Amino acid sequence: MKEMMILKEKLSTKNLRRLCEENATKDRVLVIHSEDVPYESYFPNAYTVTKNENVKADLHVDLYYKSLDKINGEEYNFILCTGLLEHIPDPQRIIDDFYRILKPEGKLVIAASAVSSFHEGPNDFFRFTPYGFKLLFSQWKNINIKGSSLPFETIAILLQRILLQSKVKHRIIRLSIELLCLFLPNLDRYVVKQYSTRNPKNQETEIDSMLPYEIFAVAIK
Repeated sequence: MKEMMILKEKLSTKNLRRLCEENATKDRVLVIHSEDVPYESYFPNAYTVTKNENVKADLHVDLYYKSLDKINGEEYNFILCTGLLEHIPDPQRIIDDFYRILKPEGKLVIAASAVSSFHEGPNDFFRFTPYGFKLLFSQWKNINIKGSSLPFETIAILLQRILLQSKVKHRIIRLSIELLCLFLPNLDRYVVKQYSTRNPKNQETEIDSMLPYEIFAVAIK
């Protein structure tokens, strides 16, 4: 974030913090590839798993987390996983692994990209919708799905990502875009309802966010 002039952290991190805060627990938690959010204060008793060898963790695994089979079945009541699913070429396989690892009635809190820039290429394979999540979690007992951000906030997050992943000439241009990032989320207060389609706009097509940056889900085994 050293290239930012005003913004001191990624705008998307605020929403990930909220997700963690809503599900915080002092119980034992399996934290998988969640370096994109400061989860430590919310889950102080975490057992951490990552593919990143330069990140301190309790278990280091392969690029696509196939070695999660080192973790026993029905060992955890809670799993946190953020910023990973879009980087797995066979996402159903890792969702099924989470299912295996969780105890009955165990909870998975997961976040995955819905609208975002390409990142961590070439291992960036998917973007997800609430409907795609319902397919992935079809065998689970219950799943609560929501968008991480409202549409104008998402646009602000994407503008910030442009600054982070591009060379932009002139400090005044960068500063102007940052100021726009701060202003745009205020427009969400004027969005009364959102729909999953242009037509028909009715109760059946209402959705909590038509353009979320990420999909958040809490799934119960």
